[in-house]
Amino acid sequence: MEIYNRRFELSEPVLPDYPIFKGLELNAIWECLITLEITHHVKEDIDFTEVRNQIFDRLKQMSSILAHEGIFLYLTSGLDCSYHATENNEKFKETKELNICVGDCVTSTGYSEGKEVFNKMTKSIQDKLAYQRIKKEK
Repeated sequence: MEIYNRRFELSEPVLPDYPIFKGLELNAIWECLITLEITHHVKEDIDFTEVRNQIFDRLKQMSSILAHEGIFLYLTSGLDCSYHATENNEKFKETKELNICVGDCVTSTGYSEGKEVFNKMTKSIQDKLAYQRIKKEK
């Protein structure tokens, strides 16, 4: 959970002047996921496309920072994901893959979107680094 709560050194977000965004820094994974979720539940007819794209970019940055630190973090959800994450994390020393459960059973739309963006970035970097390593060995 330390990584899930980690405050990353990112530029200050450019958010609209709405009360729901007051005090948000969007420098932690959980904060980004919650904010994505909030954008789905605002009753007013507001276009959050720019905010959501900014959050997706920040999640990608966080994934990239962790990957370059040698941690391939994957956000998981689903039935018994806490158990499965713990089981998968036992292989961390070999795989450098770390799993964090962000929701047992049902995961809301904002969390699912953020999780997908984050995991795709992690996988992309992991595959690229593995390819570079294989290429060097040849």
